[in-house]
Amino acid sequence: MKLKTMALLAGLCTAPAFAVTTAGYDIPYAGIYYGHEISDSARDSDDGRGLQVNVGLPLDYGRNNALEVSLFDVGRERDVDGRKDYQTALFVDWVHHYASTDAGIAALPAFTPLVLGGVGLINEDVDGDEDLHVGASAGAGLLFPLPWYGLALRTEARAQLQVNDKSVSGEDWLLDYRVNVGLQVPLYFLREGGFDTAPAAECPVAVVDPAGQRRDCGADSDSDGVKDGTDQCPATPAGVAVEGNGCP
Repeated sequence: MKLKTMALLAGLCTAPAFAVTTAGYDIPYAGIYYGHEISDSARDSDDGRGLQVNVGLPLDYGRNNALEVSLFDVGRERDVDGRKDYQTALFVDWVHHYASTDAGIAALPAFTPLVLGGVGLINEDVDGDEDLHVGASAGAGLLFPLPWYGLALRTEARAQLQVNDKSVSGEDWLLDYRVNVGLQVPLYFLREGGFDTAPAAECPVAVVDPAGQRRDCGADSDSDGVKDGTDQCPATPAGVAVEGNGCP
C-alpha cells in the first residue's frame, strides 16, 4: 500500500502536465455539464438538478491558469406543493491545474487535478419570489483527456455561497453544494490548423548547439532548469534567473 501511494505521489510530481484544456490544445474551450445540487436545508425543497455551460480562456500557459465564465441553471421540487424553485448563477472563475498523473500508473487513467474559485450573481426564485444576490464559489475537480481531438471528461465539486436574506425567513446567507460531470471541448476554430495538435518540438537527433539551431529535447545545455526542447534562450549564462521559457 505504501509503495502504491509513493508511486502515485511520484506520478503527480514528475509527470508532464496537461494544460487546463488538454495536451496540445491550449486554446479557448467550452464545456457542458450535468449538475446535481445538494441544496441548503433551510429551503423547503429537494436537492436540485440542472445544467452548466462554461467558456474558458487559458492564461499564461507556463503557470497553468485559466479564466472561465460559467452559467448554471437548476430546478428544485418544493416539499410543500410539488412545484419548483429555480436558480440561475453567472460566475467568473479562476482555474488552476496541477501536474497530471502519468499514464504509466497502471491502476489509474491519466488525469489532471484542478482547483477553482470565483464570484458572481445568483438569481434565486423561491416560492415565486425572485431576487438577485451576490455569491462566491470554490471547488476542485479532475480533467480526464479523451482520445479524440482534445476532448476531455471533466468532473468537479464546488460549494456556492450567496448573501441572501430574502429567500428564507431568518437566514442571511445560503450555502449549496453541487457536483458537475460533463464534456470539455477545445474551440478548434480559434486556432490555425483546426483539429491538429500543437506541433512537437523538433529534436530528430541528440545534438545540442548552444546557438539554438539544433537541440536535444531531453538535455539542458545551459543548465538553467529548462529543457532544450522548450528553451527559447538555450545559451543563457550560468547563474542568470530565467522564466518558464528559459529566457532571463
